Amino acid sequence: MSEFWDLYDRNLNPLGKTLERIGDTVPEKGEFHIVVNILSINKDGKILITKRHPDKTYGNMWEISGGSVLAGETAIDGAVRELYEETGLKAKPSELIYMGQIIRDHSGCIHNFYIYNGNF
Repeated sequence: MSEFWDLYDRNLNPLGKTLERIGDTVPEKGEFHIVVNILSINKDGKILITKRHPDKTYGNMWEISGGSVLAGETAIDGAVRELYEETGLKAKPSELIYMGQIIRDHSGCIHNFYIYNGNF
């Protein structure tokens, strides 16, 4: 199944365009898609990390949960979905704490960062 991303300018204004992800797709210069990153911390203060699939870029490396927001999703809904897909943790949008963003011009990504304090 194809994956599509909504595109934005660097100020998060929608461009009214989508981009189909094919391999290591990168938007045109000045266009961005949203990526979410979720740092999951349990009640004992331990951080949950996952190991990347060996066939992916940076295969077998450790990471926090995250991924691209799909067309039609909000960033917070994408974060909830990615957290569940990658870890099985079911967070409510209200349980994710927004921490800020990083804009990466070379990859056309706007990374939003969240913290999830969960019981796992």
